[in-house]
Amino acid sequence: MASGLLPERIEALLAPDSLRLRRNGGSETVAVAADGNTEAWRAPLAALDHALRMRPARAAPGAARLPPALAAMLAPRLDIVLSEHFVRWQLLPWQSDVEAPAEQEAWARHNFREVYGEIGRHWQVRCAGQPPGADTPACAIDEALPLALRQLAEAHGCRLGSLRPLFAAAAGRWQRKLPRGIAWFAVLESDRLSLGLLCERRWRALHGEPVAAPEQCGELLAGLITRSAIAAGIAPGEGRLLLCGEGADTCPVPLPADAVHRLGSALPWTAAAREARRIA
Repeated sequence: MASGLLPERIEALLAPDSLRLRRNGGSETVAVAADGNTEAWRAPLAALDHALRMRPARAAPGAARLPPALAAMLAPRLDIVLSEHFVRWQLLPWQSDVEAPAEQEAWARHNFREVYGEIGRHWQVRCAGQPPGADTPACAIDEALPLALRQLAEAHGCRLGSLRPLFAAAAGRWQRKLPRGIAWFAVLESDRLSLGLLCERRWRALHGEPVAAPEQCGELLAGLITRSAIAAGIAPGEGRLLLCGEGADTCPVPLPADAVHRLGSALPWTAAAREARRIA
């Protein structure tokens, strides 16, 4: 079917200092200025709202004449990826008596509140499905963020198709590259590093750290690998490192070259994003 007969699909990566947007095969990066008096995610969200006002999303032809339920299915789709600045992770140990998804999420919310205190009561928590016996990755975001995204999508006649953390989206993209045995998977952003340890393709550790300067990224990564390996009972030099994201091709990792696999961009379209004007 010709693309002009389909509803538009819009992909966006929200970060504290930028909005990366892909639509109709083209992509761009919009620099944003954060307001220190509000949540950091509101600046890229405002930039997305501005972009959709300047260039409205395209629905499938004739969708407006259809019944509401069917018209909603043919509305433009908005797929959102969140910078790891907006996400908190925990790896929950396997519990044989916690089986139902609702039970898992309740247990995850309890664990986040134990670590982060009262602020954790205002987070939306989701758990990744895992096979029996495997630890469960759980992520938390400000509960106001998905609500604001749904309101924005509705205001522009779109439907919110997906909402994923960058680390999860990148791991999904490069899943087939993850080797069996021991592997480290790292996602770089301009000032943040996310790292996961896998054993036989099951998550054993998850970490996130701010990066003060790009030249410090390699040393920070090596230190995280060493500490995580010791905690997991693994020799620090064991396994391969798979590296993706901003600066993945040039990050000076102090590890043997044959132990590092530089994958490229975290998402398939972000590497080609062109620069756009700043949105205050």
